[in-house]
Amino acid sequence: MDKTKQKDKLKPKHHKLRSFFSSIFGIAAVFFIISSITVVWLNRTLIDNQTYVSTVSPLVSKPTVQNLIADKLSNQLIYESPINNVAQALLPASDLNGSNTPAQLKSLVKPIIETDIISILNSNNFQTLWTNTNKQAQSQFISGLKSSSNSLSLNLHPAIVGIITELKSSQLSSAANHVNVSPTAGILDIKANRVSKIRSYYKFFQLGTIAFVLIAIVSLGLSVWIAINHWKVLRRLLLISGIFVLLGAAILKIPSHVNLVKNNLITSDGIKTIFATLTHNLFISDLVIGIAFIVIVIAWDIINYFVRRKKNDKQLAKTIDNS
Repeated sequence: MDKTKQKDKLKPKHHKLRSFFSSIFGIAAVFFIISSITVVWLNRTLIDNQTYVSTVSPLVSKPTVQNLIADKLSNQLIYESPINNVAQALLPASDLNGSNTPAQLKSLVKPIIETDIISILNSNNFQTLWTNTNKQAQSQFISGLKSSSNSLSLNLHPAIVGIITELKSSQLSSAANHVNVSPTAGILDIKANRVSKIRSYYKFFQLGTIAFVLIAIVSLGLSVWIAINHWKVLRRLLLISGIFVLLGAAILKIPSHVNLVKNNLITSDGIKTIFATLTHNLFISDLVIGIAFIVIVIAWDIINYFVRRKKNDKQLAKTIDNS
């Protein structure tokens, strides 16, 4: 009798202890599930050449990004070229009267220059050049990380040269001929003293991606295993994870509704499009995984409801038969 009472006294404490550790592992599981999605996406986007190229390539075909490039490049062409020469090459004789100030001439030629730049960006030649440049640049960068070389660079120089070359063969040659492309334009060179650090971060990131996924799985398993009610805890963790993952997808959409650069709509829209394009796969991943988790929970509840209902019907029928 005394032993039974002692067990009854110890049982609540035992349950509280199990619930406490189950909660700790559950919190860790939710955190690492959410983090794993981002880390895996980032790893594939930066490291896998095909994924990187498929992510970056669509950028120059986006109208808002084209407008951003055209705006910046046209400003540079107008700034570095004699405006009278450019105006004579682009404007009709009716607009070349002596009453037009340099500022007025610039406002007249800018839309023409932007139209030509956008035409070049839409051309098949430049689209192919942009894709190949990014493919080669990423491949060389990753090869440098994997080697023992003291130099590391991301080279997008061919794409810049390609735009200027196309401009020089167009009606904008009078302006483009005054633009001198620096040999280092579009090249991100990393200093030798930072290469070793970046290489160590790269290796840590590679291992960290696997570690995040494993920790998420182990934490989830331990939380469910330690819990008193295994299925209830698993359902709760899936539901919480699904909600937070969908919240992450919603957060990724916030920049598209915010004016990122005041008083410059072209730059603001361009940046928003770049961000949305680069994070598109992450948004889709969050959306699909979040919905999948919640659908599993809902389907689980529906199945359990019908199982319980069927069980209750059997018991009711049995009771009626016995009576």
